[in-house]
Amino acid sequence: MNKTENFLSAIDVITLIFCSWIVAYMSMGLQRAPEAIKHIPVYLGVAIGVLILAWLERRLKEFLPQPGQEFLPLAGKDNLPPGRLKKPVGDRNDQSRQRRSFQPGLLRALAFLRGIYPVLLFGYFYTSGHVFNRIIFRDWLDPWFMGIDKSIFGYYPSLEWGQVYTHWLIQEVFHFAYFCYYPMILGLPVYLYFKQPKAFKELIFNLSFVFFLCYTIYSVLPVIGGRFIPEAMELTKSYRAGLFTHIMVFIYRTSTHLGGAFPSSHIAVTLVLTVAALRFVRRMGYVFCVIAFFLSLATVFCHYHWFIDAVAGIATGIAGYYLANYVRSRLLKAGFN
Repeated sequence: MNKTENFLSAIDVITLIFCSWIVAYMSMGLQRAPEAIKHIPVYLGVAIGVLILAWLERRLKEFLPQPGQEFLPLAGKDNLPPGRLKKPVGDRNDQSRQRRSFQPGLLRALAFLRGIYPVLLFGYFYTSGHVFNRIIFRDWLDPWFMGIDKSIFGYYPSLEWGQVYTHWLIQEVFHFAYFCYYPMILGLPVYLYFKQPKAFKELIFNLSFVFFLCYTIYSVLPVIGGRFIPEAMELTKSYRAGLFTHIMVFIYRTSTHLGGAFPSSHIAVTLVLTVAALRFVRRMGYVFCVIAFFLSLATVFCHYHWFIDAVAGIATGIAGYYLANYVRSRLLKAGFN
């Protein structure tokens, strides 16, 4: 292992920066968001966990046999004290083989966890935001965003579209497109992990970067989205149409989260996945393009976002992908793996 290489990865760096920002932000705003005190230890725990995982992986690499080295070193020396029997050579070789087979497997599992852990944390980072997203602005900023939509259309698309086109099949198509976000965000990274490891690392970094960018904006701009309108809120919690409409209603019935609408992270992250798929798995990318188109409309049609949220999500996803590539290249040059 290269001793000059930093034991942190590029993903670790941006995760630690994000956690540090949120902890500092919550600490400064406790008077306005007293419940944030419950989440400060969690964010600190995530940061500490990232450091521990990075340290464990580095230590494990140090004990792996180097190229050309037959066996791993065993504790103790061959020159044993008088009266003490040496362990038979065959036993030592068996122990070495066991350790050689165990350590690479453990290292692979640890490397996979270190590669995928941001995806496992995205849900918590998002849902915890409603605890502290009104530290600066005490009131929801939706009236201002509603005004933008009204000035463009003369009405509120977030309320009207889903009520004008009520046929169950149309509802299903848009709710299905919105639901596709969840299997996409797990499916493409797992596929790339086994097929294209370098592309996997790039994708997870870009996903994390864009998510953290959105979450940072959410922490200071409290926007509910279309559900700010009571009638739209009720529609997102009313079982109707078919399977995927029911699934999305179930999700929004069980989630107490409010805020985090501008920009639409659903669209931003879907576009990151789509660009990555077009680069690395072209056929899958074409499918993702179709889903991304309908999903972008679905964010408004299904009453979840203002139209301006969707526009901002498109800009954030495309710009964020290429900005993330630039930041990652700089971190790699700085020695972060």
